[in-house]
Amino acid sequence: MKQFSFKSLLPHAVAVGIFLIIALIYCKPALEGKVLQQDDNVQWQGMSKDQKNVQEKTGTVPLWNNSMFGGMPGYLIISNANNVVPYYVAKVASFGLPKPANFFFLACICFYILSLALGVNSWIAILGALSYAYATYNPVIVAAGHDTKMLSIALLPGLLAGLQLIYTKKYWLGASLTAAFMGALVAMNHYQIVYYGAIIAAFMTVGYAIIWIKEKAFTHLLLAGAITVGSVAIGVLSNSVVLFTTAEYSKSTIRGGSSLPSDGKQESKVGLSESYAMSYSMYKAEPFVLFIPRIFGGSSNPAELPQESSKAIEALQALPQELGQQLAPYLHGYWGGIGGTSGPPYAGAIICFLAIIGFVVLNNQYKWWILACSLLAIMMSWGSFFIGFNSILLKYLPMYNKFRAPSMIMVIPTLLFGIMAVLTLQYIAYGEGDKKLLWAKFVKGLYAAAAVFAMLFVLYITFDYQGENDKEVLKQLTAAPENIQQGVRSVFNALTEDRKALFFADILRCLFFCAAATAGLWALIKTKVTPQYIIIGLAALSFIDLMSVDSKYLKSENYVDKETYESNNFLPTAADKQVLVDTTHYRVLDLTRGGLGSALTYGSMTAYFHKSIGGYHPAKLSIYQDLIDQQLSKFPNCLPVLNMLNTKYIIGGNQDGQAPAVQQNPMALGNVWFVKQIKYTQTPKEEMDALTNFDPKDTVVTNIAFKNILKADFSFDSTATIKLISNTNDIVTYTSSAATPQLAVFSEIYYKDGWNVYVDGVKADYAKANYVLRAMMVPAGNHNIVFKFEPSSHAIGWTITNIASTLLVLLLVLAAYFSWRNNSKAD
Repeated sequence: MKQFSFKSLLPHAVAVGIFLIIALIYCKPALEGKVLQQDDNVQWQGMSKDQKNVQEKTGTVPLWNNSMFGGMPGYLIISNANNVVPYYVAKVASFGLPKPANFFFLACICFYILSLALGVNSWIAILGALSYAYATYNPVIVAAGHDTKMLSIALLPGLLAGLQLIYTKKYWLGASLTAAFMGALVAMNHYQIVYYGAIIAAFMTVGYAIIWIKEKAFTHLLLAGAITVGSVAIGVLSNSVVLFTTAEYSKSTIRGGSSLPSDGKQESKVGLSESYAMSYSMYKAEPFVLFIPRIFGGSSNPAELPQESSKAIEALQALPQELGQQLAPYLHGYWGGIGGTSGPPYAGAIICFLAIIGFVVLNNQYKWWILACSLLAIMMSWGSFFIGFNSILLKYLPMYNKFRAPSMIMVIPTLLFGIMAVLTLQYIAYGEGDKKLLWAKFVKGLYAAAAVFAMLFVLYITFDYQGENDKEVLKQLTAAPENIQQGVRSVFNALTEDRKALFFADILRCLFFCAAATAGLWALIKTKVTPQYIIIGLAALSFIDLMSVDSKYLKSENYVDKETYESNNFLPTAADKQVLVDTTHYRVLDLTRGGLGSALTYGSMTAYFHKSIGGYHPAKLSIYQDLIDQQLSKFPNCLPVLNMLNTKYIIGGNQDGQAPAVQQNPMALGNVWFVKQIKYTQTPKEEMDALTNFDPKDTVVTNIAFKNILKADFSFDSTATIKLISNTNDIVTYTSSAATPQLAVFSEIYYKDGWNVYVDGVKADYAKANYVLRAMMVPAGNHNIVFKFEPSSHAIGWTITNIASTLLVLLLVLAAYFSWRNNSKAD
């Protein structure tokens, strides 16, 4: 056997070194001890603080979160899970780098592996890896705090690499990579990106299957299919502890639909409503941002406009100060269908140009499934602006109605265009075909690129450069004095000129990079220069192109020192401190952090300090969302509901701002109480309507379906007592004393999948009451009543996760062994 040669590893070591150096330089402030000021991450800190507090005391993360929406499962916030093997796949692949350098490095590594699996030269693989990792959408979401989304995007190419190896008969290595990256991808807990990965994998598999069927390679078809299914299953099941609980929970969330009628019709029982699912849709021309970043103005940040040469800013400064202040929030570049965005999903001019050329010059093995998948993704990104098509997908495409924000699907063409780009460059640089034929194909590719530019110039001429918000403001001008109308119109007219200038500047910029790429490809085809030099030059140009855009959205100003970060986000206000003096178990409505709307649905920082009746979560319980929509949103005209939720403190007072900073609600009913009577209802709507004018202290409202649990034939005992002893999230303990059976209402959120109640250690029954709470009949005498959150889905998932994780480790070991053995035989 020959001695092992390290020379073969040198190109890969160079690639890793390049990825490492660039990631560390770009994220240099993180190495200096600074942290990103990420709004979404700050929100997550608020969401998870309650569970973290329990973890610090007990060493275990509770499954129930007490701090938001009166209580909710904490699976999708911070989980008590044993899926450590797939998690460490991502950790090892990112070299344990600090955040956010790990995001970009991991994306580079995964795309590099995919490129090698596709048979691409290492230098071309470096070009593709850098372009994919630093595609502008990635810095944008990192700056916003979408960490799990970014990690999922980074891991996607690794999954495709595993599939590619299986499909090209490298079964052991392919199976291990597929299982490992599938497991890591699911472990990141961003199922929308997993879903998009499944769409790509489906198109890729069909593309290969068609080839195998044509070649009558049925044995390989069946073997590859079986290995793929098995390895994907191992990867997925290594996260069973998370998946099983999430799947169970999703049925009760807003993603599973509502029981209440809305707008005259019943909401979907199996997914989001159409209007909610289609929010954040893109205009039909907007996917061109992959090629031209500011075709729709870039971002909603006012800094997107050229501060020194902006005509809109100049026009605004000419207005009276008060009017100018009212219009200032509308002065931003972005005017697309999403409504507001932090930045465009720009894939790079050279990458898109190479992809366009590739759709002409490459053979059928890749381009047709890539083209078909990309076109589907683009049509799906149109969302509500192509509602006839997308409403069909919402209805019939499995699980699609669980997700919103169609614009997010642009991660698919970003990845696929990157694949096309490296395959195109590989074919032109190192293909062994007829150079004359290649040149003829290349010229046709240039015609295709020219047609795209022609379309862009048509759009440049025909766009009105006004977004929906702009048009709404202009509509409201009809009743304003003429001088006000003229002033406002002058600002918006100037704003359209600014946006038009941004578009034109980026067209010229794109033309420059495409012209440079054309020259490089011409040199490759005509063999004028060594391919390696051209490839390095194109890689440098592509990276410069992307970084010049990325630097607008993730830069040193996004970082702050840790002390500033803590003081900006996690210090209690004077009102918080005043409330925290009370150490009993109660809830808070905080109106000081953005008003009522933010308190109820968009803000979670109150939960960092208190147990809140509001918060933020994209998958909150649907019954609680119903309560927000129908009752809490009417504050202060929702006193019965506030009382039954044990809302003891209102921070911020009345909306007129005249009340004290902290108001104590003396009518808050506490943690548990006995009621005098039951009101049965026939439908969920009747139950919700009954909450408007009832006395929760004396009456409980429940659906007739619970009549066998909550019985009306009891006699209220005014001397009976029931009280909370302890609440440790997953275990809530009460004691009761009554001469006769009583009906108790617990100010805890109803969730049937996991909560069990025990009276003196014997399991009992409880019911859903007051639409969102729990209630039960308490027998006469002295009793201990214990609610335990013990979902069977978690216990079963824990066991299956252990089994699948063991299989994953075994698969990785076997793949390493067989790879070593095969290399030894080859030597």
